[in-house]
Amino acid sequence: MSKASCFIRKATREDAAFICRLIWRVGINPLGLNWRRFVVAVHEHGVRIGCAQIKSHKDGSLELASVAVVPLYRHQGVAETMIHEILEEQNPPIYLTCRGSLVSFYERFGFSELFELETLPAYFRKVKRVFNWLEKLNWVERLAVMVWKGK
Repeated sequence: MSKASCFIRKATREDAAFICRLIWRVGINPLGLNWRRFVVAVHEHGVRIGCAQIKSHKDGSLELASVAVVPLYRHQGVAETMIHEILEEQNPPIYLTCRGSLVSFYERFGFSELFELETLPAYFRKVKRVFNWLEKLNWVERLAVMVWKGK
């Protein structure tokens, strides 16, 4: 497929419903969807085609989260454009959680997987423990915790 021509902008209140619908549609974590933390990818024709956010947690850690693209526009560089743009404005470290099958995708942006629970911020340590337990029951795919330490 060809690259989608889009631009990235900060979300507005009018984007809130789009963000919620897209997150539910693609089946990722629907918790913590505050439109004020999001960026939105807009196709050259004015149609919103993706979103992503940086969440902050009580332990002070920051997380790249809710990276989602409308299925019709996947594999056209939309997520990559959003991730590059969002990381450009952040100070490391930035963490993320993803399915194990997506590790190689995020490695392209400089994220590396963390394996030792003790090295994780409290929020991610707690999430990883829960997912390790669910994985042993074969209820979920392996959850990877990754970190970006900058360029």
